[in-house]
Amino acid sequence: MMKAASWSGMSIGKSIGKGMALFAIVFAGAYGAMVWFNQTKGTEKPLIVYKSDPGANLAVQNAGSLPDFRSAVQKILPSVVSIDTLVQGENWFGEQVIEPTGSGSGVVLSQNGYIVTNNHVVTNGGRRVADRIVVKFKDGTSEEATIVGRDPRSDLAVLKVNRNDLTPVTVGDSAKLEVGEWTIAAGNPLGFEHTISVGVVSSIGRPLQSSDSAIFVDGIQTDAAINQGNSGGALCDSEGRLIGINTMIATTDQGSIGIGFAIPANRVRAVVDDIIKFGRARYGRVGVSVRRDSSILTIPRARQQLMEIVGTTTEPPEEGVLVQQVFEDGPAARAGLKALDIILSIDGKATKETRDYQVIMANKKPGDQLKLKVWSAGQSKELTVTLDDAGGA
Repeated sequence: MMKAASWSGMSIGKSIGKGMALFAIVFAGAYGAMVWFNQTKGTEKPLIVYKSDPGANLAVQNAGSLPDFRSAVQKILPSVVSIDTLVQGENWFGEQVIEPTGSGSGVVLSQNGYIVTNNHVVTNGGRRVADRIVVKFKDGTSEEATIVGRDPRSDLAVLKVNRNDLTPVTVGDSAKLEVGEWTIAAGNPLGFEHTISVGVVSSIGRPLQSSDSAIFVDGIQTDAAINQGNSGGALCDSEGRLIGINTMIATTDQGSIGIGFAIPANRVRAVVDDIIKFGRARYGRVGVSVRRDSSILTIPRARQQLMEIVGTTTEPPEEGVLVQQVFEDGPAARAGLKALDIILSIDGKATKETRDYQVIMANKKPGDQLKLKVWSAGQSKELTVTLDDAGGA
């Protein structure tokens, strides 16, 4: 039985595990909405110069010493904001009113007003875009924000406020994360502004998918307490560097049970840069659909049927990604890929199952060239596919 937890319509339900505990994957945001975005035209000059630190993500503690996060917290909190969303409606008497729909968190990326949050925060869980968004800062001041762009696929949105005196977060390198490192979560859980919780990196590379179209092939799992309202807030390392944007939790009762998830900072950076430059995040398109369950290749009868259909006596591999459909005039079709081909590797990286394919493709952009090794009707082939633009969200 699926259990959906909600906070003013901001939740999604998902069952995880087999025959054991039943959990709900819920957005970690309170509730959300959004204004239709103004697209920013491309420019050669970066619109955000990220404040960064080339060092490791975690300062190694001296043997026997206890960690002290006070210095890190002082760096983090000025860059964390609370976000309230409102929509225009009509009351019982037919009067036009502005009503609050939810609250969440955000992180300041630049001195001149760019802020990142979750898409589900500014769209009321994907239901409706907010008519107004109000951002509240650590010093108690508030500003109305506009939306530069949003990306449901990554569950990220970029806001802009008319300020030039903000304190941007320092962005770390999420690729360097290791399980067991300290984490600090900062946000607006249940309306308690600028709340800090501490934990560790519980796992990395978690594949997750929400019912709001967001796809996470490389989620960071942490046991730092994340609750509804933390959505869009910061997940930082022990030195105050941003390593992720908090986005959802697994729970049995709608509250934190120590299983929270964040979008890695490196993915956040790529999506934000695209949104600011193009008004949307860009994704590369291969022009195929692949079978979700790759285990069919391990079934002898299915393998025999595949050989008969493609007309070969050569056994297909037991691992790989089975192509179900190749779209006419798409990149894959132009490269010579065919339905029922099996993708064995992309750019030298083995694609033993569909998840491998999804992870590799998550970072690909239009114009990227892929070197595919495939099994095709008993023959081994190498193809080069130049990706198209997958289009808007």
